[in-house]
Amino acid sequence: MKRPRQILVSTLLFAGAAVRFATAQDAHALLDTFEKRKQAIIKTFADNGSDKFQRAECLFVLGRNKEALVEVNQGLDPLVPGNKMNRWMHGGNTGFIGWPGIDCYIRFEKFLDAATKERYRKIYTGGVFYAKLSTSNHKIMAAMTRYLATQVWGKDSFKADPYFLEKDPYIIEMTKKAKNAPPGYVWGTRFTNGDETGEKYLKEILMATVRGGPGEYASRPYGAQNVLPLLSLADCAKDPEMAKQARIAYEICLAQLAPAWLQGHLATFAPRSYPDTESQQPWGFATLPWLYFGGVAPELFKAKAAAAAAVSSYQAPVQIVNAATDRSKPYFYRAHINGWALNHYINQNYALFSRSSKVGGKPWQGQSYPCGVMWEEPDVNKGSHLWITNPSEDEPGKMGNHTHGVRAHEQEILGKDSLLFVFQMPENVTFPYALGYVPGGHRAFINDSSTTGRIFLHYGSVLIAVSATQPFEWDPAGGIRAPASPPRAGDSEFRVMSRSCAVAIETALTSEFAGKDPTEELAKFRATIMGKSLLKTSGENPMSGTYRNRFGDTLECTFDGADKVNGQAVDYKAWPVSESPWTAQKVPDGLLEITDGSSVRTYNFTDWKIIEKSR
Repeated sequence: MKRPRQILVSTLLFAGAAVRFATAQDAHALLDTFEKRKQAIIKTFADNGSDKFQRAECLFVLGRNKEALVEVNQGLDPLVPGNKMNRWMHGGNTGFIGWPGIDCYIRFEKFLDAATKERYRKIYTGGVFYAKLSTSNHKIMAAMTRYLATQVWGKDSFKADPYFLEKDPYIIEMTKKAKNAPPGYVWGTRFTNGDETGEKYLKEILMATVRGGPGEYASRPYGAQNVLPLLSLADCAKDPEMAKQARIAYEICLAQLAPAWLQGHLATFAPRSYPDTESQQPWGFATLPWLYFGGVAPELFKAKAAAAAAVSSYQAPVQIVNAATDRSKPYFYRAHINGWALNHYINQNYALFSRSSKVGGKPWQGQSYPCGVMWEEPDVNKGSHLWITNPSEDEPGKMGNHTHGVRAHEQEILGKDSLLFVFQMPENVTFPYALGYVPGGHRAFINDSSTTGRIFLHYGSVLIAVSATQPFEWDPAGGIRAPASPPRAGDSEFRVMSRSCAVAIETALTSEFAGKDPTEELAKFRATIMGKSLLKTSGENPMSGTYRNRFGDTLECTFDGADKVNGQAVDYKAWPVSESPWTAQKVPDGLLEITDGSSVRTYNFTDWKIIEKSR
C-alpha cells in the first residue's frame, strides 16, 4: 500500500452552498465542529468515495437510494464465488469487503429491494469467508461478519456454495485435510470450531480492548479494521448487552487515542504503519479521530474510516474530546497498550513519543512505526515526523513492507522535552546502524554531524536537536536511499554506523528561544544544547546510555536492564493503563476516569457501566 502525496481540491455542499477547499488548512478552518465534519464527509464520500459499501451508506443517509443500490451491488460483485477477484474469498482478506457489506445491510435494509436482499443472502450464507485468519484485523472482521450474518439469516442457514467444492483447489484440499470434521463440513465456512458464529471471540475481544487496547493500535492502514467493527456491533447487534459493551469498547478506543492527538497527527507508537508517509494531514485510521476531534482535514473522498463512522448516531463525549484538544499546557501521557509501555510528552504544538517492551515480554514487529517527534506543520506537502530506528528493511527496491520498520535491537526512554534511544545489535544484524529520518520543510538547520555528532533543526513550531555518541554523515540534500513510499522534496536521512550507540532528541518551543528570524532562534537553541546537554554511553554488554537535557534532567537506559529518570528506576510493572491530565486507570480491570475539569466520566468494566458526575 503506497499512499500518494498529492493534495486534491474538493468541492462540498456545505451549509447550503458549494464550498471549494484549495488546501487541507482551508478545510480545517471551516470544518470546526463535529456536525460540520460529519456532514462534509457524508456528502463528499457519497459523491466520490473510494469504497463501495461506505459510499452506499452515505448515499442512503442523503436519500439517494437508487445510486446507493448500484454501489451496494457493485460492492457485492467481488464476493461472488468464482469471479476474477476470488482470491479475497479465502486469503484472509474477505473481511475488508464482507464486514462493511453486512454493516450496510443491517443499517439500511429497509431501502434494499428484494433482488439485492436475495443476493446478499446467497453470498453471505454460501461464502467461504473464514479459511485463513492471521492478523487481528482479519479475525475481528470475520467474527463480526459471521455474528451479524447469523443474526440476519439464522445459525442453520450457512452452506458452502457448490463452487468451492467443485472448482476451488485450495478449499477442496483444506477440506480433505480437516480433522474430526462433521459430515458436510467445508473448510472456512464457520468462524472457528467451537465458535461457529464468532460470538465467543467478540466477547473476548471486547474485554481485551478495554483492558489493553485494540489490535494493531493506531496503525494507519489497519487500525480502523480493528476498531470500527466495534461500532458495527454497537449499532447493529440485537443483543442489548453485546451492543452496550461494544459501544463502551469503541469509546475506550477513542479515549486511548485522545491524549496523543495533535491536530491531525496521531503522535504515538503504532505497529503496522508507514512512518515516511506521515504529514499532519490524517489518512487511514487517523481520519477516524479527526471526525470526532478535528484538526487538519484529510482528503475527504479517501477517508473511508471517517465515512464509516459518520453514518452512525454516535458522538464522542465532551470529556474525551477535551482530552484530544486541550493543548494549552505541556503534559505527559503514559499508557499500557498492546503489551507496550507507551510514553508521550506533548508540548502545545509538538509531541515526543516512545515505547518500551520492559513492561513484560518483547513484542516486536518489523512493519512498525518508529518513535520520535511530530509537530504541527499545516503544509501537508511537508513531512512532520522525525524518527530514529534500527531498520528491519533498508535496501533500494526491496522495501516490501512499505516501511523501514523497527528491530528488537533498540530501546528508548522519554523525559521532559527529550528522548533517548539505545542500540545494541548482534554481529549478524542485517543493518548494523541507527537510521534517522529527517523531513524537509525546516526553516533553518545547523549541521555539526561530522564533527560533534549533532544536527539542529527549526521547523517553525518546534526546535529539534539530534545528538549521537559518534560523528555521522548527514547531507540535507541527499534524499532517501531506500524510500518505502514516494519521497517528498527535501526529505533526507542519516545513519550512525555502529552496532552499539545512543541517539538523543531534544526539543523546544520556538518561543523559548525568540529571535529576529529562524536562523537566530536556532543558533540560540544550539548554544544552549551545546552548553548544557550531554550524551554518553558506558559498558559493553549490556550497554547503558545517559542523556542530560538543558533542564538538568537525566535519562538512563540500560539495554535489557533498568531505565532511570533523574536516578529513579522506572517501574514498568506498575505502569498505568492510562495516565494523563484527563485520564486515569491504574490496572486493566480497574476503573477508568476521564475528566474535562467540570465533570468526571467513570467506566466500570466489571459490570460494564458508565457513571457521569459533576465535579
